[in-house]
Amino acid sequence: MENRFLSFGRDGKPVIKSFDGKEYPLPLNPSVSREGRPVVFLAVDNSSSMEGEKISQAKQGALDFARTALRKGYSVGLIKFDTEASLICEPTINISSISSAIEKFTAGGITNLTDALKIAFAKLKGKGGCAVIATDGYPTERSSALDTADRMKKNRIEILAISTEDADQDFISRLVSRKDLNLKVRDAELKTGFKRIAEKLPYKAIGYGGG
Repeated sequence: MENRFLSFGRDGKPVIKSFDGKEYPLPLNPSVSREGRPVVFLAVDNSSSMEGEKISQAKQGALDFARTALRKGYSVGLIKFDTEASLICEPTINISSISSAIEKFTAGGITNLTDALKIAFAKLKGKGGCAVIATDGYPTERSSALDTADRMKKNRIEILAISTEDADQDFISRLVSRKDLNLKVRDAELKTGFKRIAEKLPYKAIGYGGG
């Protein structure tokens, strides 16, 4: 995906631009944090299939994701999901708060992705923004997860995913906003995959370098 950044169009209104000069419309009233940044929620699978090395890699990878997203100008919120879904960190630029929340990742239970999506949707509805899903398996309620994802996309919320090879790839391809926004990785690559998916976030914020 080409690099894009937040800028202003000829009419003085904010737009997303690519380095070749193309302009793309912003989501209507894009979600911004109290720091004035666009918001991304990272939702991480904590179900029992993530036990062991996978959850360890997810912890390390989520921190790398946050650092990359912060450099791109985002505020980062965290959701974990297993049998239930929980918002464990409101959108922030405080890496210490994010790191502390990541330590709450523990593997167990089933894969309730629907409720994780509903949390992100409630926070971003009518504002736009991004939600990134990290999973290694099959959702417990496939149809309700896809229904929620469809409503999110209609509200101009971009959905990305990092998924392991044993995840339901047909489902994931329908979940994300575009097929190229699903990053499929081997189990051993899960940690590095988090940073790679963060690099696919659609634009950089004004006046904040890096990424």
